[in-house]
Amino acid sequence: MGRGRPKGAKSFVNIDMETLNNYFGARQFVPVSRVWLEKLNIVIDESQPNVVKTSAKPTEGEVISMNLTQ
Repeated sequence: MGRGRPKGAKSFVNIDMETLNNYFGARQFVPVSRVWLEKLNIVIDESQPNVVKTSAKPTEGEVISMNLTQ
């Protein structure tokens, strides 16, 4: 007998924020992976688990300059 998830099964799916807000509203708590938050440079205060302690804004990508001619 196999153990764990069946081959090809997925634990996560992508859903847009608009749909989540339609179902739950802006003040609803949604469980997310701590590892995912860390990759986004978001740190949660351990003494207050629902409070963001620090958050780095997303960095802008490399600037590409172009000259267009006809």
